[in-house]
Amino acid sequence: MINVNNSSNYPFKDFTSEYSAIMKFEKNKAEPLHRWYPFVEGYSREFIEGIINELDYSPTCCLDPFVGSGTTPVQLQLLDIPCYSFEVSPFMYFIATTKLQRGYQAKSFDKSLTQLVELLTEIKQKDPILSPPNSETFVENSTLKKWLFDKSVMDGLLDIKYAISQIDDVLYRNVFKIALASILLTVSNVYRNGKCVAYKKNWQEENIDRTDVHNIFLEKIETVIKGDISELETRDKKLTQSNLDKCFNEDARVGVSKLKNNSIDLLITSPPYLNSRDYTDIYRLELWMLDMVKSHEDIRALREKTLISHVQIKHGNIIPPYVSELQSTMKSINANKENFWNQEIPNMINGYFRDLHYIFTWLSRKMKSGSRGYVNVANSMYFNIEIKVDEILADIIEQNGFLVEEIRIARYLSPSAHQNKANKLRESVIVFKT
Repeated sequence: MINVNNSSNYPFKDFTSEYSAIMKFEKNKAEPLHRWYPFVEGYSREFIEGIINELDYSPTCCLDPFVGSGTTPVQLQLLDIPCYSFEVSPFMYFIATTKLQRGYQAKSFDKSLTQLVELLTEIKQKDPILSPPNSETFVENSTLKKWLFDKSVMDGLLDIKYAISQIDDVLYRNVFKIALASILLTVSNVYRNGKCVAYKKNWQEENIDRTDVHNIFLEKIETVIKGDISELETRDKKLTQSNLDKCFNEDARVGVSKLKNNSIDLLITSPPYLNSRDYTDIYRLELWMLDMVKSHEDIRALREKTLISHVQIKHGNIIPPYVSELQSTMKSINANKENFWNQEIPNMINGYFRDLHYIFTWLSRKMKSGSRGYVNVANSMYFNIEIKVDEILADIIEQNGFLVEEIRIARYLSPSAHQNKANKLRESVIVFKT
């Protein structure tokens, strides 16, 4: 690692050789348990392990306020380290808590899988028992020009959903739900395209029938999940720590405030990036199919609980914390008002830093003296104006009584297609202590 010349108040260090690969969830794709559902926004287990290895003390309680699919508490559970975590999305919370479960047994799993296969064999020649989600564009019909799922595909998905609901053991019922969620994009007419879902090229030519859907689902279980269960059974016998009861489906801004003062001695987290991604939209297939939302009102209510990082909700005029870098950046952003593709962009940016300031105000009370924190963020760009998220957040962290030791450059990301491709954006890890 080397020091990087910069005009910031904080020392930058080049960690690209150490972090470039491990800051991607892709490293988890071959890992038992983590590979059940690919979460592209997450980091790998090696990032967590690297932090623990470099500490000069043994942490007694960690916190991840934005847990996503659960990498932090899962890995710390394996290392016998307690970890509190919060996740506002009911879908991501479901994945995290299922991965945190203990007590998996190969024999019991095989019994549930046999029951599942028998149910699917029995019902595939009948009309689906369940109804599709009550969302207008989900299923093919004569009034639509585009739809997310062909009727034959939805029939297969509803078969699977019903069969899962009949599984006696709730532990494996949840595992099968994750397997169902993991194939939704594969059998749909769309793919995740950055900030949204977009239709696949030649999606009308896709020809997946009801039985194909069953087979894709069962193949995922046989080739990915089944072998992991045996490994988890062996692993669980060695575990003494459970982080399941410390994981909450709650807005981080609320959850952190409820923690006991001076109870946390390590923070590892990655807040949503300031890239206008609405995760309630990106993961809407999963939210609707697993009945975690049942109406558009439910979607809106969920959006309102998320950290402000997208423009889907109007919040009114937001006053951010004072940071000179943010002030100068917003002056440049507002000079492009005639080019705004959404008038909420300034409020989104201001709200993002206001929300993080609020969380770090609480963290100043919750973290013990001598604690350390690692925050993974990425800079953003709007109208070819870079928002130096790492530097702005570092200022906010210090305003709340912490000392930023360094900002580690993890890798460089390409901006959105409409921005100047020559301007690579920094992804960083802010390292601080109390």
